[in-house]
Amino acid sequence: MPAVTIATLNLFNRMGQWGLRAPLLIDQLEELAPDVLGLQEVDLTLDQGMWVSRQINKRRAERPHYRIKHATNPDTRASYHAIATLSCIPFEEHEVLDLMSFERVAQRMVFRCGDRPFVFVNTHLHHPPEAQQERVEQLERLMAWLGRDTRGLPTVIAGDFNAYAEPPEPAVRLMKSRFRSAVETAQGREPEKTWTTPVNTYDDSPHGTLDYIFVSGQWQVLAAGLAFDRPSPLDPNVYPSDHLGLYARLAL
Repeated sequence: MPAVTIATLNLFNRMGQWGLRAPLLIDQLEELAPDVLGLQEVDLTLDQGMWVSRQINKRRAERPHYRIKHATNPDTRASYHAIATLSCIPFEEHEVLDLMSFERVAQRMVFRCGDRPFVFVNTHLHHPPEAQQERVEQLERLMAWLGRDTRGLPTVIAGDFNAYAEPPEPAVRLMKSRFRSAVETAQGREPEKTWTTPVNTYDDSPHGTLDYIFVSGQWQVLAAGLAFDRPSPLDPNVYPSDHLGLYARLAL
């Protein structure tokens, strides 16, 4: 049965002692070895995404190497709030959508699971906890964009939605009316939190689950859970990011 491993992680760009976080990220990326990884808050001034790609490829020897495609947020956040998708399976299509508010974008790619094409979407929605309606409007634009593809391909939508799972915000309810959460399907509930770790020392927003991997009905969820979630053995306050990542093993 053809299967793929999908993951997502908000990188927190260069903030929060990136020099200490980076080796943890590469170690845990090597261990997880996802076929597709959606990244948010990628710092283009550091060429952060390419650095991650080069470092993990040094460890992969004869295994297929990762390639990365970026989508730049417009205007003032372009340098440090890009999104990017890293993949060791071939890209067949790549499009970028400007969500037309608050400098947010989405990537839409087509890959194959076995011989079947599927859509992967990576996005990062607007941040402030009170901006619930703005996130719904961004998702409605995203859904309309995806709806223009009439092929009905299996779909995965992943990223930092900045929308709390408990109690479920309107953006979460909207997504769950059309898709399943991979982690909730596998484990019966969302994680207790995907944000924040001790890496983030300045944002006092409530802890909670903000990151998701949503899947369409064609997928079987074999496993799903937290990823990039282990602290440094030398310092319990250093994690790969201020977010915990997610992974899902999916089959068609």
